[in-house]
Amino acid sequence: MRAILRLAWRNLWRHPQRTLLMIAIVAFGTFCVIVVWGFTDGWMKTMTSAQVSLDQGDLKVFARGYRADPAPENGLSPKSLDRALEEIGKLPQARATPRLSFFGMVKSAYGAVGAEIRGIDPLGERKVTVLHERVVEGHWLSGPGEILLGERLARELDVRVGERVVVIAQGEKGPVSRAFRAVGLFSSGLPALDKSTAFITIEDARALTGFSGATEIVVRLPSDSPQAVAERLQESLGEGVEVWDFFALNPMIREFVRISWIELTPLIAILALLSGFGVANTVLFSVLERTRELGVMSALGMSPRRLARMVLAESLLASALGYGVGAVAGYIVNLFLATHGWSFGEAFSEMLGQAGMPAVLYSSVSGWYWLGSLSVVVATGLIAAWYPARRAARLPPVQAIREG
Repeated sequence: MRAILRLAWRNLWRHPQRTLLMIAIVAFGTFCVIVVWGFTDGWMKTMTSAQVSLDQGDLKVFARGYRADPAPENGLSPKSLDRALEEIGKLPQARATPRLSFFGMVKSAYGAVGAEIRGIDPLGERKVTVLHERVVEGHWLSGPGEILLGERLARELDVRVGERVVVIAQGEKGPVSRAFRAVGLFSSGLPALDKSTAFITIEDARALTGFSGATEIVVRLPSDSPQAVAERLQESLGEGVEVWDFFALNPMIREFVRISWIELTPLIAILALLSGFGVANTVLFSVLERTRELGVMSALGMSPRRLARMVLAESLLASALGYGVGAVAGYIVNLFLATHGWSFGEAFSEMLGQAGMPAVLYSSVSGWYWLGSLSVVVATGLIAAWYPARRAARLPPVQAIREG
């Protein structure tokens, strides 16, 4: 076998231009597979991770019917809230916090903007989201009378840290307003959150709306199967509430994930076919060009099986070199995109934000991409070299020498 490999290696570099062409074809296919796979996987992880860690958590618990009519009075009553928190507390390592959200008006001295007002427990929210780490100016909420604004919302209102704004909401007996001091600005990277959400304490939200319960409970889980946990929690809480996992709450993101994988598979197959055709044509041309040489080798005693192995070895060696070049280049690009991300610009970021996606998407780096692309390259190289190797093995020595 070593003799076959040495002979195949020597044959490859007798025609360096042809060999470099094969290497380039395989390298390009490998590079595209790794980069596309990494970016697609990273795109999906970026979407879900950003939403889960900054905004929505793994699960949400609502009063039944609230999502059809999201008014505070249709939320979880204090009794239902306590019972739900008690049941969630039985889940291993689960973290939960209540929220009281409503739509209102945030008004400054320079303008007014409709926004989602989210009443939170400042300490509890830190356990289920990392939004407190995205405060870019000022500080996180610490008590009543404070408001935290998205950086873009503050820019639209022309509000700075320390200035006062007024929140207008629909209370039990009509419109209610209350003044708040802006103590911090956050930038989450989620356009919808940064542009149209303001945070106040849950006590202030209850005072504004007159509702003493919560509109939702946000839950973070250590497990990778929130859907199964959601089903168990729904069974324990009964019919009065609804438990939704992240993908159930975000069907558009679920469709993005499904469609991305559906589209990725044929793309990898097309790249593999292109690489295979390139290798097959080049190896076949090499066999045709060396017909006389192969005939002489056969006449001197090389068996048809060894001839076929030599041609296969040439194809696999060229594919291995191409894979190495493409894998290294693809890994470097993926590593760069995983570190720096890919920003789609202001206009496209707005559209992404409406779909619940962050403005900057990151690639993913995994050894599975190398292993997957290697299996594609090996299979492609073997299949591509099969016909040329078969032809070389079946050449009658006398006819091959005469034709060559």
